[in-house]
Amino acid sequence: MIRLFLHFKIFSFLLLPLFFLSGQNQGQSIAERLAELKARSNVHENQVSQLLAERPLGRTDFTIPNNEAVPVLPPPPPPSIVPAVPEARRVEQQDEVIPVPIEPATLAEANDQNNSTESKEDLDEAYAKLYEPDIPSRLEGYYFGPILGLVFPQDGAIRTLIPSTSPATYTKEIYDSDSGYFIGLQAGKDFGRVRVEAEYSYHSFDAATASSSLSASIHNFFSRLILEKEIGDRFDIRAGLGMGIGIVTLEDTADYSGTGFAYDFLLGGAYRLAENWSLQVDYHYYLTAAHDHYDHIKSHLWTISASLDI
Repeated sequence: MIRLFLHFKIFSFLLLPLFFLSGQNQGQSIAERLAELKARSNVHENQVSQLLAERPLGRTDFTIPNNEAVPVLPPPPPPSIVPAVPEARRVEQQDEVIPVPIEPATLAEANDQNNSTESKEDLDEAYAKLYEPDIPSRLEGYYFGPILGLVFPQDGAIRTLIPSTSPATYTKEIYDSDSGYFIGLQAGKDFGRVRVEAEYSYHSFDAATASSSLSASIHNFFSRLILEKEIGDRFDIRAGLGMGIGIVTLEDTADYSGTGFAYDFLLGGAYRLAENWSLQVDYHYYLTAAHDHYDHIKSHLWTISASLDI
């Protein structure tokens, strides 16, 4: 029974496509249906043949690799340094000359010492060029210095009061002046193009009247403003005005003294010898106010002064 049932099942399975084809293509003959079925079978066989002809796919490797550390290669050794041939020293011992080689360490120390000495000399030379230029630069700030010079006074006059006159009446006596000398001391501050300074100076010269000789001495306490302009690497030109108090003494058999306003005009030049000091050569026209005992005292002054920066 089972075998009969299996044959029936296979037979019905084979007839099922024919029944299906017959339902879809009722207008076709059996020969046409068989030809169509054969054509489809051939197409299927070709597709299967193509699939079988292709190369088989390789198997995928799902093995997890081990995390092994990559070996680190040691750095290459430094190039070998050929030691210098040691020099020989001669040591006399018991009338024999024994060559004693100098150790390489001694040679290395000597070379290092020579190199360090040369590098230090080069460094000192570079610093000297940087901080000690050939042309000294102008320094701003405070300074002081001495003054020396010559005095060439103009002729003047002394006055003598005539007694018992009202209002007071004076007689004048002209004097002829000789040259004299000038000494002093200055201190001030340089602001770049402007200098402000204080000065003490002493003038002395001789003079003579028709009847007697005079000895003149003048003490001056001045403040001065000077304007300067650079016209070269070391040279400046300058002009200034000074004013203050002049204490005048003219002596012969009588004393002609007085204190009054005094001032001068300055024109000159300055030359920088080094970073911290310079020389000035100036011309002054000096003038005092008139007094009861003397007329205006006028002088031409030629001075040389030194300014030392503090």
